[in-house]
Amino acid sequence: MPNDLTDHANLVFPIAEFQARLAQTRAGMRARGIDLLLVTGPENIYYLSGYHTTGYHVYQALLVPLAMTPSFVVRKIELANVKHHAWITDGVPVADGEDPVAATAAQIRKYGAAEARIGYEDQAVFLPPAVLDRLRVELPKARWVPASGTIEDRRRIKSSAEIAYLRQAALAASAGVTAGAAACHAGNLETDVAAAVYGGLVRAGSEYAGSPPFVTAGPRGAVTHTTFGLNRLEAVDHVWMEIGASIKRYNAGAGCVAVIGKPRPELQRVVDTVGRANDAMVKAIKPGVTSGEVDRAGRGLFEAAGLAAFFQHRGGYAMGISFPPGLGEGHIMDIKPNDPRRLEPGMVFHLVPIALVPGIGAAGCTDTVLVTASDAEILTTPPRPHIAC
Repeated sequence: MPNDLTDHANLVFPIAEFQARLAQTRAGMRARGIDLLLVTGPENIYYLSGYHTTGYHVYQALLVPLAMTPSFVVRKIELANVKHHAWITDGVPVADGEDPVAATAAQIRKYGAAEARIGYEDQAVFLPPAVLDRLRVELPKARWVPASGTIEDRRRIKSSAEIAYLRQAALAASAGVTAGAAACHAGNLETDVAAAVYGGLVRAGSEYAGSPPFVTAGPRGAVTHTTFGLNRLEAVDHVWMEIGASIKRYNAGAGCVAVIGKPRPELQRVVDTVGRANDAMVKAIKPGVTSGEVDRAGRGLFEAAGLAAFFQHRGGYAMGISFPPGLGEGHIMDIKPNDPRRLEPGMVFHLVPIALVPGIGAAGCTDTVLVTASDAEILTTPPRPHIAC
């Protein structure tokens, strides 16, 4: 595959931004004593190159040496995606029936790295142990170095171009919530609401997101991560919606409660609490504040309302590049109890103060927010804390 850098019409970022990412990654490699980095996570491959495909479930890799041109090892039919999306086009296409692990080892040998210190993404979902075991057999003199974080540490702070995509994604997620709420009427099914959500998302420009839309009516919503089915809205008083959207693989989330008719007092108490918790967390965000302090600002209101037992998860998670099965970048940075990490301008989070209450269901008020130079900017725009239908 020749290195063809002449046609960049489809690049999602300027070449200079990709080059800066590559330089920063190489600096991280040097700090860890890594001579060559084996990148297998689709998010990290995309971050460094712009290449993406829905076929990422099949083994693929980007090899990043310290000085020479990076190169791909991809399924042959993905070659068109490399040429269409990436600024790096060196690499090895692997035909169906050929051995991609052997091809990876051969490319590493071409780099003169058969006895080098090779970094691998030890926490990556898309590097099966069997592949790593085979590579160790193919390259017995290489020293294999766990290297997760080498790229991810640089993804925490978003560039202005990344933030622009996240703004668009947040507006698309908001459009999905608003469209879904309009379909929350007695007689409709959860699937009718989901259809409206999908329509709102796509009309607003969203691609497929990292997670399906969570749409659950009434008490069923108290079961974590359930989503829409053939359930009628006749006998419920609210629908919980948590919606993700994606623009250029940058994902944002928004969530709210659509109340059908007059809410029961116990539901109203939960809805009021999650709305106030969201507001408190947004107000707490500023550069230098710790993740744990932001979490405490919201969690304390759950405790004061006697609802602490129903808020068992983290308070938020970073947003950015996502491919299914994940919506965000919570493995890189999140908002959680007692976390000493400090917030910095350019970080983006999905705040998720959600109560899962047996007998009532799920109720939350969630927003995607940007940490600015002084405070937080809410990027999503659904009505808060709930919509009355």
